[in-house]
Amino acid sequence: MGEANIGMINDVVREFLEEVYDGPKHGYTWFINNDPNSGLLGTIENMGSVEASTQIITNGTTIAAHIEHLRWTLEKTNAYLHGEKPVMIWSESWHVRNLNEKEWEILIQQLRREHIVLEESIKELKWASDEQLKEVLALIPHAAYHLGAIRQIALLTKQPYTIEK
Repeated sequence: MGEANIGMINDVVREFLEEVYDGPKHGYTWFINNDPNSGLLGTIENMGSVEASTQIITNGTTIAAHIEHLRWTLEKTNAYLHGEKPVMIWSESWHVRNLNEKEWEILIQQLRREHIVLEESIKELKWASDEQLKEVLALIPHAAYHLGAIRQIALLTKQPYTIEK
C-alpha cells in the first residue's frame, strides 16, 4: 500500500467509526440515520441505568451488556494496535448485566475513552498486516450490529412486546 492509500484508508475507517459511535458529522451518512445523536453514544447519552439494565426477555442481554461488550472489544483492539497480544475470551465481555447510575456513567465514559484512543491510533497508523486491518475494519459492522440491537431493546423497554394472535 502506498502512503496516499494508507492515509485514505485511515480517513475512511475513522469516518465510519465516528459515524457509528458519534453519529453523523456531515449532511449525509453511510449506514445510520442522519438524525442528531443517532450513533451509539448519542443513543445511550440520556438513558438511565434502569433502562440500560432492563432485560426484555428472561435470561436476555441488556443494553449495559452490549455497551460493556463494545468497550471490551475496543479495549482489546487498542491493546493489539499498541503491540500487545490480548487474550480474546469473548464470554468475558458479556459479564455486565445490571448497573447502578454511577456504574452506568463510568461505563459510558470508558466506552467513549476507548473509542477516542482507537481513532487517535488510526490517524497515523501504518498497517503492519492484513490481520491488523481486518481487526479494525470488523469493528465497524460489529458496532453497527450492536447499535441496532440496542435501539430495539430500548424500544421494548419503553413498550412491552406482545404477540398478536
